Amino acid sequence: MGATSIQVRVPDLGDVGDVVVVEWLKSAGDVVADGDDLVEVETEKTAFVIPAPVSGRVGTITAEAGDRLRVGELLGNIETE
Repeated sequence: MGATSIQVRVPDLGDVGDVVVVEWLKSAGDVVADGDDLVEVETEKTAFVIPAPVSGRVGTITAEAGDRLRVGELLGNIETE
């Protein structure tokens, strides 16, 4: 069975229109466990840490620090075995 790529998207954070990527807490190639802190984003009111949705290895990071994204937009992906 080959690797599967799981997309990491901006989750619905309630009454939030968009977020700004503050920083990635993991780099491409890093191993992560389900629930590990992955990327920090902020809204007009507060900051949130988005956890890894699955265990695996961080693959492509498509949203860099400073990028403004809406709910559902792609942040990057995690490669699983």
